[in-house]
Order: sequence, then structure tokens, then C-alpha cells
Amino acid sequence: MENFDWNQLSLEQLKLLQSKISKAIDLKRRDLKLTQSTANITQVYEYKVSLAKVSPARLRSSLSDYQKCVFMISLGSKNFVYSERIEALIKWISEQFKACLVLVGDSLYRLTIEVRQGLKGDEAWLEAIRTGETFINQNRFLFQQYCGSCQFQFQMASQIEKQSEFEMYYKDFQGLYQQDESFQKMVNSFAQTYLNRGEQSEEEEVEQLLQRQKHLAITYLLEESAVFTCLAKEGWPVLFILGQLKLLKKLRKGCTQRFLYLSSK
Repeated sequence: MENFDWNQLSLEQLKLLQSKISKAIDLKRRDLKLTQSTANITQVYEYKVSLAKVSPARLRSSLSDYQKCVFMISLGSKNFVYSERIEALIKWISEQFKACLVLVGDSLYRLTIEVRQGLKGDEAWLEAIRTGETFINQNRFLFQQYCGSCQFQFQMASQIEKQSEFEMYYKDFQGLYQQDESFQKMVNSFAQTYLNRGEQSEEEEVEQLLQRQKHLAITYLLEESAVFTCLAKEGWPVLFILGQLKLLKKLRKGCTQRFLYLSSK
């Protein structure tokens, strides 16, 4: 090409050649951008799990004394969307404990569905149960990969709520909510946080939905607390969650069973 005599070509031929070269350059540029974009999309992000908080804090140094924990799966939470993050959490648990009960909050999720999707009664319940089953089916293999160092077992919240002890603890928390003003304020505050995660209703719907949604959010928190207390009684002293511990620390005063709370970041 360097020794080619370009003067042999006519002006029209040179213009045609220039056009073809320009098109070839544009194609190369598009291919390069596509390759870079694909590389970014397929990049594997490594999630690292660290212990954010322990309650009671004085037990942080003695965490190794505990052999088993409860891992709370909050259906509908963004924390459980990506399998890479779920696996990172599973790996961390397998390095800390010998046994783990994976609590899938299916029956609790019905309340979230009622708030966010407007489904009610049996329809919300069935959708919540299906969602819980789907989570297990899609992620079971992740837990199986680490069963050599930690024994994982699944437990549905809907199964626990059938126990007589659950109803007893739930009534205890309801009573605490009615009688303890500071506890009531705390629950109401977290209930509002829970509601704020969903889409806001239209202005004309606010008045008629606000009280019902608030009731559902409070019910969620009290039911969840009763489920945790049932598990503590069954000998699961450590609860590992993704989220804030402030409310759970407050709930300790209403529990007849004591347990250790762990929060990840």
C-alpha cells in the first residue's frame, strides 16, 4: 500500500475508496464499543460480607461460642435479588457456624403483597407461598455447595405460624404494643419505613388506604417477632439478618427467650 501510486486512480475512484474506508472505520468503532459494553455487562462482581453489628454488643468477641444460627430471608427485598450476593452470605455463614436454619418469610410476605400489589386474603397468601417455594427452588444449589462445612435446612414462616406457641407470642407482642408507649412509637416508626419502600398511592386514595396499610405493616413486624421468638425457644440462639437492629434490640424486652442478633453490611 505504501508503494502504490495513488495518482493512477481517478478522482471518482479515490472518493469511492475514501467512502468505503470511512464505513470500515465506523464498523470497527461500533464493534469495539459493543465488545467493551458486553465486557462490562458480563463482569462478575464479588460481594464481600462483613459483620456490621452485634446485639448485645458485649457478645461480639464470643461469637465463636455459637454453633448455629437462623438466616432470615425477607422475600421481596432487594438484598435477595442477586445470586452472587446470596452466595456470599451463605459462604460467610458456612465459615462461622456448623448449622443454619434458613427462614423463608413466605407468610410474612403476604402482608407486603397486600401493601404493594393490592392483593388481599387468599390471593395474597397463595402468591406469597409460591414466591417462597420459588426462592428455594432457584437457590437451593447455592446452599448445597457449602453443606460440607455447614448443615443448612429450610424452614417456612408459614409452618411456624401453625404452632400454638406462635399465637401465644404474637398476642404477647400485641399486648406490649398496646401497653408500652415507647415500644409502640418504635414499631410505628419502622412500620412507616416499611411502607415507604413501596410506591406511594394516589392522593385521593391516601385517606382510605393509610390506616389499613399501617395496620398491615405493624402486623408484619409483630408476626416476624413472634416467629423469631419461636425459633429461639427451639434452640436457635443467633439471628442473622440484613438490615437494622434497632427495632430488634427493642423487641428483646418483650421476649421470654433471649437470642443474639447479627447484622451484615
